[in-house]
Amino acid sequence: MKKAALFLLPLLVACQPQYDFYGEEFSMSESQTSESVLAELSDGTDSVTAVFTAPVTGVCQKKGCWMELDMGNDQSALVRFKDYGFFSPMNAEGAEVTVHGVVKVDTLSVAWLRHQASDAGESDSAIALINEPVVKVSVMASGIAYEQGAIEIEVEEAEEEEEAEVESAEVESTES
Repeated sequence: MKKAALFLLPLLVACQPQYDFYGEEFSMSESQTSESVLAELSDGTDSVTAVFTAPVTGVCQKKGCWMELDMGNDQSALVRFKDYGFFSPMNAEGAEVTVHGVVKVDTLSVAWLRHQASDAGESDSAIALINEPVVKVSVMASGIAYEQGAIEIEVEEAEEEEEAEVESAEVESTES
């Protein structure tokens, strides 16, 4: 029996999903539903540190510096990243993400909402209509994870842009 268990162990490990982490890595075994996180907040708790999974409904299209999640029960959450230390891939909309962070109900200022709308590519007229703060669920994430293969990570394109910037800087420095 021990031999059979030892034989199956590598197969079980191989069948476990693999993840691409951004920010701090964390244990996926602690993950709960977004609905259970909302239930903890509705009990009067100021904030909850949690690991939960939810679908991505929007991502900052300038840097990937924030994202919106569908928390269920017609609620969404704004996710920002601790110390601006990492970003989400900009093409993550529609993917499931697991988030580790502090969840709370927050008042989002008009300035922030306009900034977010600008990052999302909203028109100037739509941005001008934002004139009241919004109370909603907010997450300060210390790490996020996508199941490998869930999104196409455009590394090659980013590397090409970085190389072009370096070449441009080199040309400018030799012209000076």
